Amino acid sequence: MSLSPFTFVFKVVLVKSLGEVSGYLGDSITLRSGVDPSWSLSKIEWSIFSNHTWIATYHKGRKSTERVPRYKGRLSLNISSGDLTIERLTKKDAMEYTVDIFNTEDEEYFLQIKLIVRERLQIPVIRSETSSPVQGQCFTVLDCSSPENGVHYSWHVVPSTVYITGRSSPHLLAIFNTTDNPVSFTCTTSNNMDNASSVVTLKCDGDKLQPVTPEPAQLQGRERFITPFLIGLLVGAITVTITVCFRGKKKTSPLKIHFLLVLPLSKGKVSICAPVLQLAVCVALTSSTVLERSCA
Repeated sequence: MSLSPFTFVFKVVLVKSLGEVSGYLGDSITLRSGVDPSWSLSKIEWSIFSNHTWIATYHKGRKSTERVPRYKGRLSLNISSGDLTIERLTKKDAMEYTVDIFNTEDEEYFLQIKLIVRERLQIPVIRSETSSPVQGQCFTVLDCSSPENGVHYSWHVVPSTVYITGRSSPHLLAIFNTTDNPVSFTCTTSNNMDNASSVVTLKCDGDKLQPVTPEPAQLQGRERFITPFLIGLLVGAITVTITVCFRGKKKTSPLKIHFLLVLPLSKGKVSICAPVLQLAVCVALTSSTVLERSCA
């Protein structure tokens, strides 16, 4: 009795999932295959959907990236690494992608990856309203708005010597002198993935605050008139209060005026001026937010 020799061949299949990757609408993104760099690739198949519709392939020295009409002209396949680049991302590109790779040793590598396509944050809009200079100081209220929901607001002011309140709020109150150089106000909106900024530059010059950079486009409808009215009310209240409280006194430093807005009540005239200023700021800014939402 003789035994026939048998040869057993085992095929190695490596399966991997990279989870999720994110790209921005209109941008390009490269889906990494994650294959061993030492592999010499003989076959690459990128596919979509449960029926594994091929969108990019490489086999027997031939590369094809024009298989699906909606991807034509937007795909690039790296035959050394197996990476797939998608250009000019659209919302329809958000789905699960699969790549099946073979090397020259007939080893197989399989990967699934989910692509998420996000929209970038739109640039916020800054509006400002100011008073005429009072004892050499200008008072201005800046309002930053974004069409996006759930964003965080922050302000950056140059020079840093300008007195401000509301650095982490959509509303910013600033006090600066006629002797100051132009002041740059930058509002940044951000979320977990992206951020966007807008900047205006203002100067307290002579009889009025001069915009050094163009103001953003005007709002439409009722909101166009409500916001300037409320901001004007705030500026007027501050101007009248400062004039009454410090009539006949020496020029008041912006630091002292700033303290009136933020320090607790004390004795004398400050006990009268402080609550008036604080109340004017709080009521006007709160009312502005409520009314603007009702008009949206």
